[in-house]
Amino acid sequence: MTKKYSKFLLLSSENFDLEEFPYYWITQVHAQGVKKLDHALKKYGLDNSRRRILLSLKSKPHASVSDLSEMVVSKMSTTTKIVYRLKDEGLVETYSCENDARITRVVLTDKGQQMTLKIKDLSNIILEQSYEGLTPLQIEKMMETLKQIFKNLS
Repeated sequence: MTKKYSKFLLLSSENFDLEEFPYYWITQVHAQGVKKLDHALKKYGLDNSRRRILLSLKSKPHASVSDLSEMVVSKMSTTTKIVYRLKDEGLVETYSCENDARITRVVLTDKGQQMTLKIKDLSNIILEQSYEGLTPLQIEKMMETLKQIFKNLS
């Protein structure tokens, strides 16, 4: 490994500073965002896991449980539990795929559609707060950087 990255690697530097480690900040930002979202979503009886599934269904209607699992980066068993919890709450419906009965598809109910609007409003408030002090160009650059890191790891 070249020296140009040593400051940002865990074990390569004698004077490693956790606050210089990018993944530390990625996880801190993510955890703080989830904490704020969970707190705001409590008034609707939701949590971040259910929010992620509902918004994924909003962007990809009739997704399979497998698709949802990939979209929210969750184990299939965990995603299945969340989907059936949402079904019990009347926010989604499930049905077997016509072409392959082993595939379960999920669709938002009217109640689920309404909930996604509420979720988006709450999420936008928190996102605006998180972007405070940043320019749109800084946010775009951050997105490009994160996409490149993702591509490197894929």
